[in-house]
Amino acid sequence: MILLKIAFRNLREHKIKTLIIGSLIALGIAFLVVGNSVIQTVTRGMEQTYTDNFTSDIIFRNTSDDSVVFIGGFGGRIPALENIEEIEAQLAEHEAVEIYTPMLTGAGTISQNDEILSFSLFWSVKTDEYRAMFADSFTLLEGEDLQEGERGIVISKAVIDDVLKEEDIELKIGDVIQLASVNDITGAKIREVPIIGIGEYKNTAGALERISFVDASTLRSLNGLTAFKASDTEVVEEAPEEDISEDSLFGESSSLEAGLEDDLFGGDLVADAEGGSSLDFDNILGDVSVREQFLALDNNAWHFMLVKLKDGFSTNRVKKEFEASTPLIAENAVVENWKFGAGFFAGLASAFAIILNILIAVVALVAIIIIMNTLVISVTERFGEIGTVRAIGGQRGFVRSMITLEVLMITIVFGIIGILVGVAIVALFNNLGITAPNDFLEIFFGGPVLKPTLSSISIVISFAVMIIIGLVASLYPVSVALGISPVKAMQGN
Repeated sequence: MILLKIAFRNLREHKIKTLIIGSLIALGIAFLVVGNSVIQTVTRGMEQTYTDNFTSDIIFRNTSDDSVVFIGGFGGRIPALENIEEIEAQLAEHEAVEIYTPMLTGAGTISQNDEILSFSLFWSVKTDEYRAMFADSFTLLEGEDLQEGERGIVISKAVIDDVLKEEDIELKIGDVIQLASVNDITGAKIREVPIIGIGEYKNTAGALERISFVDASTLRSLNGLTAFKASDTEVVEEAPEEDISEDSLFGESSSLEAGLEDDLFGGDLVADAEGGSSLDFDNILGDVSVREQFLALDNNAWHFMLVKLKDGFSTNRVKKEFEASTPLIAENAVVENWKFGAGFFAGLASAFAIILNILIAVVALVAIIIIMNTLVISVTERFGEIGTVRAIGGQRGFVRSMITLEVLMITIVFGIIGILVGVAIVALFNNLGITAPNDFLEIFFGGPVLKPTLSSISIVISFAVMIIIGLVASLYPVSVALGISPVKAMQGN
């Protein structure tokens, strides 16, 4: 109790210094509360935007050495999921899974009459399952959805508008367009499809607004997803080595040339009146079965499996459970969450959080330095008092506690004031709302208006920061106070 009285008296005698230090602490804590609350709200908004519209809760993909991105067309080649039937069987039996559906992604150009008109992202889905998972995410403005086995494209309205603006061409339902893309398996591919629908996503920006739905067969062809596997080829036994001499290569050239001359210039090359011919034109290229196998599409190839969980199940917990059991689900399966789908946007939000934490660290460092310097000055002004306390039997621990308690009183009292100010600012922003100035920020805000909510984590972090500032800032003043000789301090007084 005596320590509290001494600390309170010292702080009251140095009102200006106390107010300067306290105001700085309150300002920093308020900034911490508001900043963390906004970041947490933005992260939740982005998560809801992507899980409700694009990625659902969990994404299965195949492992890859390339940098794979969800939306397609920007990263490395996306390998098809292996053992997709096993994955579906496991998901069907899992208690946390509500619905799941496969997806293909890609990108390419849109042309008409050999003229490139625009660029689009291409997605392929099982329409009924996809619409059940994302009921309100995609709005069909004209035409109809793709049906199972139907060839065509439900084109993005953003692409339609872009073509009209840049090329003065109005694409309509029923028009036939060409989709072109390049892959490292079968090379450049061009496929012709009719426009059967026009639609748009909500809460999109940049490339996301250019998502068009294409039938799976067309997109598999554009992506080079063939049924050919290197392991499917038969290993041909090597022929025994022969002694190949110059004579064997060139010694019988005369007979070879004679035979070729007969074949080329004799009467056998051209069909005779009877319709006969000595050349088999049907087999002139040899065995083409391998080529046909190489070009045959894998009708069960999908890039991703999207999984929506039932209410009440933690996404992180179920994700970790799937990660622990991936060998049972599929040997090369990788389990991702919405951040994988968000890609650049999730990274940008993380960058903002890092920048905020750096600013908080800078503010905390400045606060510690100011508090430290002010307390050192205060300690030097109280040499006589501290020396007297030591002379009448005050132990080093008593002096240490006295200085530390003063610092903690400043940080805790003004830190609480800062928290209250931060809570008031967050409540004000929540009431007024922060309108997104463009579509890009709508993704971050999770809608057209951001309404920050108070983050409980920010409150906990604020208390922790207050304690750390107080303890660290008191270290040097305490060492100065403990270094005072009682005799010299009383003589100086």
